[in-house]
Amino acid sequence: MSDLVPPVTATEISKLVGVTRATVSNWRKRHEDFPKPVGGTEFRPVFDWNAVQAWLADRGQDATEAPILSLRTLLRSSLSSDDARALLAELKPSGSGWVSPGYTTTDASRVLKTLARAAETEGPRAALQAVADHAHGGEQNIALYRTPELVAALMAELLRPLGAGLVRVLDPACGGGSLLVAAAERGATELYGQDISEIQAALARLVVQADTEVDATIAAGDSLHDDAFPRLEVDAVLSSPPSLRDWAADRVHIDDPRWGYGTPGRTDSELAWVQHALAHLRPGGLAVLLLPAPVASKASGRRIRGSLLRAGALRAVINLPPRLPQLLWTRLNLQIWILEKPDPGAAVPDSVLLVDTAPAAGEAAQSGVGDAVDWPPVADTVLRVWSAFVEGRLGEAEEPNVSTVVRVVDLLDEEVDLTPGPRVRLAIDPGIVAGEADSALARLRARVAELAHASEAVGQVAPISGPAWRTATISDLASGGAVRILRAQPSRPAAGDEAPRPALTGRDIATGSPPSGTVRAEPGSPAVDIEIGDVLVPTVRAPRGHAFRIAGPDEAGIALGPNVQLVRTDPQRLDPWFVAGFIGGLDDGPVPGTTAIHAALHRTRIPLLPLAQQQRYGEAFRRVHQLRATLAEVGAAVDQIAEVVTTGLVAGALEPAASSALNEDISDRRGGSE
Repeated sequence: MSDLVPPVTATEISKLVGVTRATVSNWRKRHEDFPKPVGGTEFRPVFDWNAVQAWLADRGQDATEAPILSLRTLLRSSLSSDDARALLAELKPSGSGWVSPGYTTTDASRVLKTLARAAETEGPRAALQAVADHAHGGEQNIALYRTPELVAALMAELLRPLGAGLVRVLDPACGGGSLLVAAAERGATELYGQDISEIQAALARLVVQADTEVDATIAAGDSLHDDAFPRLEVDAVLSSPPSLRDWAADRVHIDDPRWGYGTPGRTDSELAWVQHALAHLRPGGLAVLLLPAPVASKASGRRIRGSLLRAGALRAVINLPPRLPQLLWTRLNLQIWILEKPDPGAAVPDSVLLVDTAPAAGEAAQSGVGDAVDWPPVADTVLRVWSAFVEGRLGEAEEPNVSTVVRVVDLLDEEVDLTPGPRVRLAIDPGIVAGEADSALARLRARVAELAHASEAVGQVAPISGPAWRTATISDLASGGAVRILRAQPSRPAAGDEAPRPALTGRDIATGSPPSGTVRAEPGSPAVDIEIGDVLVPTVRAPRGHAFRIAGPDEAGIALGPNVQLVRTDPQRLDPWFVAGFIGGLDDGPVPGTTAIHAALHRTRIPLLPLAQQQRYGEAFRRVHQLRATLAEVGAAVDQIAEVVTTGLVAGALEPAASSALNEDISDRRGGSE
């Protein structure tokens, strides 16, 4: 008899099995035998977990019940959200387990035992998060609002200048306690936190204690309107405060000493948090805050930003990479602000460090293709330039296209815009830019020469003579064994420790990119290996995308990925370039309402010509293909040199050569002096 467990949502299935939410959605769409919903709503159905486990087992997917699953299912079956909230508030570690002195029901006892097992296998944070999720109602995973560990670690590392002086740390919007944990790992021993959510505050207290063995002081409440630590002075403030459209500014007192840099407006909650943090610092203490990028340029915050600069309180603004996937709780680009409580006995700093991490994050972050961000170089770059800046090595703090040191007086214009990107791009080394311009021009000249050669080769054609062609469709040729048409099998989660293989996708072919996909093959459904000479065709192609690719040594042995059709010819009967040329010439016309062209591969008609004649056609098609590829390379070279030269001229790193004939002609036409 199967165990009785509460129904699970698709999101919960994805977590329990270790796949993405999209994978579960695909299972439901592609497999008619996937268990049907047993309740819920159209938009949030729930499923019988026993039935899902059986379905997965039939496909070799191990979905045995883990302790964290036992905890989640037990919470759902035995405790209400209110009960879980009360349990969380009373929870305390005890030896290798947990106790809840004020909540001693039988159900709570079972939960505590299961919680201990889950914490032992999954870690305390994951186990406690499960209880907090249930206390929160189970509708919203509050872990999404936790500052990710990689960002929290970087923010804590930015406190290095405090050295051994880092003892007491405050997070006035502590959430689940991630930043306090990071501070403890940097050596802080007195931790204080406050959060407007009682559940988050309880979670932070438990997580900090479990991860660091520091007994943090955590309070519930609104820090901006009901500060739990009004007289607390700390060495550092680490926080990722919420960005509120309206933070009830009308409730604050104008004479509140926190607003020494200006009273924040109704939509300027971020600048309220900035001043709240500064108010809690000792002189010389540091605050590191994660803020949305618009705070650096909003017109309503101009006066406060100016006051922070004049007082020397703002030391650095660091742009994080766009589309950072770990920051699931916001679609805004984010910045790290580093602030220092001015010391009355010290000189006022006259410069600010501005950093733009997009170049260090890798090409994917700059282009917006995918979600890949190479994080270690980002963190290393930020720490390197920040250390150089605070140690007075200003030359080392400035890295071309990454960071610049700007004088405060240069920032105090009508806008007081602290956005790093434009300032960083203006701080360009003239020698480096001139070298880049020379290199780009050399590449352009080489590509233009190749284009001229390719265009001459394409022109070597003559009017056709002879009888009309007899043709056959690709489908007919496949039936006769002259070609084989292959596609990748739908990818399924693999059992065991089998590693995914790199695969070439339809997008890779259309964009001319190297393999970007991966596949996992099962014993009964092996991957399709690409061979030299294979014609690779996207199943759907854009009007300007590449229509095909002929596999060469670089593709040989790579697995065939999704959205690709492979045509493998019999070399004794058909020339690959000949076949590819007619496939590439196919144009079904755009599907109504789309810009894509569906490649109706099976309907493509191929002339029935002798092999020698095919090879002549194939060579002509290859030359046309090379012409298009060379033109694309010329366009890329033009874009590169235009960007380098324009940026250099605008930034003041380059100037037109005064001795050029072009400049003399321009001067004469404008009526310049002799």
